[in-house]
Amino acid sequence: MFTTSLVLISVLAQLSPPATDPRTKAQAQALLTQGSALYEKGDYAGALEKFDAAYAAYPSPKLMFNIGQANRDLGRPVEALAAFEKFLADAANATPEAIAGAHKSVAELRDKLGRIHIECEKTGAEVSVDGQSVGMTPLLTPIWATPGHHQVTASHASTTPALENVEVKAGSIQMVTLHLRPLAIPEAAQPVAAQPMVAQPMVAQEPEPIPPLPSPSPVVASSSPTLDLVASPAPSATSDGGWWLGRRWTWVAAGSTVLLGAGAITAGLAMRSKFDSLDKSCGYGSGHLPSCSDSDIAAVHSRQTAANVLWGLTGAAAVTTGVLFYLEGRPIRLAPLAGATTGLIATVRY
Repeated sequence: MFTTSLVLISVLAQLSPPATDPRTKAQAQALLTQGSALYEKGDYAGALEKFDAAYAAYPSPKLMFNIGQANRDLGRPVEALAAFEKFLADAANATPEAIAGAHKSVAELRDKLGRIHIECEKTGAEVSVDGQSVGMTPLLTPIWATPGHHQVTASHASTTPALENVEVKAGSIQMVTLHLRPLAIPEAAQPVAAQPMVAQPMVAQEPEPIPPLPSPSPVVASSSPTLDLVASPAPSATSDGGWWLGRRWTWVAAGSTVLLGAGAITAGLAMRSKFDSLDKSCGYGSGHLPSCSDSDIAAVHSRQTAANVLWGLTGAAAVTTGVLFYLEGRPIRLAPLAGATTGLIATVRY
């Protein structure tokens, strides 16, 4: 909790902002007096409203001291720090008591806050922290922020927005790099210039004789209709968002490969465990005549056979996965005739 200081700037006559209408100055003085009274009563929100209104009417940098105190006591440390720093930078002729109080508040606030160093390769992009604008790139100094989770965004008219999340710790500087990607703007079709109409001179011509009309021929129905071949666009398996979409059977084969491989490993480990157990109990693998029962030996062989079969199926599934990955989704264009049949990876029109 910050120490509350009752040092307030309360007399506008001591300030030296740009020349202002006397009536406006009197209005600002009244607002400042009201804000000071509210501050002393503990109504920091009401006091901040009056101080902001006084600064808007009479923009003296010394009023930043009052604004900083109200923001600090309202639990708005970032806004308070900005106000105190502006007061120290621009109000050099303030009272020593006010300057000392501002330095103390700045030190306390900086100990409670962290900073975010924001980098962006795009110049002129607007940067916001938690939805509040903090300036345009490049940002030369880190941004003060309260400890905790924050969202940093950057936007520019010619790029897509960028967003990064950052966790700020008190007394530390967190680095954030924002990458803005250019917008994909399609090229506009060039308009075709209209050809000017040129009037052709009218020349009198001799009328040509009209040839006699041919005698009508009987219409004979064709035994087979004429078919027009029309090319149709081939479907694309990657048109809905990426190479991994639209490959259902590829993923089925890949999943089968994983499952069969896991089964083969499990069977091999079971065979090995049984073999070691028999080797210790009856000397099956010692090189001497085994004293193990036929059923125990058969169990080892059956597990070995199961592991080999599963490894073979795993290899076949892996090969199938590779073939489907290459073929599935590739367009196949055939000459269409009269109808259409949809298959796994192509549409055949007939």
